[in-house]
Amino acid sequence: MGNNEKNVDEIESEIKSLKKTLDVIQSDCPHLKYTIKFVPELKSPKKICDKCNLAFGYATNQELKDHGFM
Repeated sequence: MGNNEKNVDEIESEIKSLKKTLDVIQSDCPHLKYTIKFVPELKSPKKICDKCNLAFGYATNQELKDHGFM
């Protein structure tokens, strides 16, 4: 069991490190190209950056129409 606990700690540490790296990448991204996608957790369509995959804003009514949501 001790070996599994060490592995879990290492995995959790790696996940934390990867999340920090993702945050840096997403905060530095200019989000110039995006796609409108439905985000189930938010129950709403959002703008999703094509490069860094960040949900960064809500679509306008025109964008919703253009992408078939309305």
